Amino acid sequence: MGQAGPERDGVRAGARRRRRAWGLSAVLALVAAVVLAVVLARPWEQVPPTMRPAEPPDEVRSVSVDFGIVTDPDTDWGAIDERLDDVATTSVDLNAGRVEFTAFDWPAHPDAAAEPGTDHLARAARALHTSADGTAREVGFIVDAFVPAWIEADPSVAGVDVEGRRSPYQASASALTTGPVGDRLVEYVAALGERYDPSQIAVTELFLSRYTFGDDDLALYREMTGAADWPRDDDGRIDHDAPEIGAWRSDVLAGLLTRVRAALDDVRDGRGTQIALAMDVRVDWDDPAAGVPASGHDYEVLLRAADRLVVWAYVGPRDKSPRDVERLTAGLAAGGIDPARLTLSVGLWGGSADADPPQAISPELMAGTVTAAATNGVTDVNVTPLSHLTDAHWEALAAVWSP
Repeated sequence: MGQAGPERDGVRAGARRRRRAWGLSAVLALVAAVVLAVVLARPWEQVPPTMRPAEPPDEVRSVSVDFGIVTDPDTDWGAIDERLDDVATTSVDLNAGRVEFTAFDWPAHPDAAAEPGTDHLARAARALHTSADGTAREVGFIVDAFVPAWIEADPSVAGVDVEGRRSPYQASASALTTGPVGDRLVEYVAALGERYDPSQIAVTELFLSRYTFGDDDLALYREMTGAADWPRDDDGRIDHDAPEIGAWRSDVLAGLLTRVRAALDDVRDGRGTQIALAMDVRVDWDDPAAGVPASGHDYEVLLRAADRLVVWAYVGPRDKSPRDVERLTAGLAAGGIDPARLTLSVGLWGGSADADPPQAISPELMAGTVTAAATNGVTDVNVTPLSHLTDAHWEALAAVWSP
């Protein structure tokens, strides 16, 4: 027989309570699943809220990590963290890739991801942002401005030399100024700033030399300078060394950097102003403060747009010595270039960066160059790339930075 009266009502009330409890549990489980999915889909949110220490270090000692290491799923970040501790680094720079090949899923351009579904930058930053003693390291990013895959797919964006040959890597001045390559670069740097809030974003391989003579670049040159044609010699050939061309190239790059800086300023509700914008620059060893205008690297012009310059103190390819590097820092200071706005980057390449197998300078030369780089007011020294650091190099670097 069925239950009657209060007993039956009590059973029904209990059942209702159990159904409500089960329903609440199901809702909570669903919410937890959604939160987990969001976390998994947005792994960069697990990065510490800032990659800048509350108090920046008095001396920046940084190591740059190659894109191939950043994106390698087998990279032992714990081992790299220990190495950075051993040499007392205060900063680390992660290569974030190119606009066409990124170290994370870029929602605006998902086809550019090196490994879809994996945020390599977040993974590396979580491992490296704090040293063993609990001191926060600065974490910065490097963006490579070359676009070889884009040029292969659309040759019209490539720079063109006087013979009509297109660059396999370098975009034209017009593609950087009014075209899609510059727009994408601005967008990419802003996306990195919004997503991660790094201490610095440095643009590398951004130069204009040889491949700036297409019809589109001539039109841009005319518009920006008011000139009717390229400077020419007595035989009517384009004068590659004309200062007007170098000045124009520097203005082109400074204009692009100005756009990048403005885009960074707007991210994170205006807090992007705290993210430093840097640019890698070539060196004139004979006249350091002049920069290399032929490449668009007039230092004074670029420093009107960028916060700092990363000066390529690459001694191997140029057969230079630590003494040359000390003369370089002295020449920069004597020429009025503020050392507080410079990073001296010690390149470990023993020759061409494309050499196969790669060659590295000796640990002794590296140590001497690192020491010479921190002279004449320079307090920001970088060593690049991590892939060239052997056990002997790490030991030599520790002797300089962490004696």
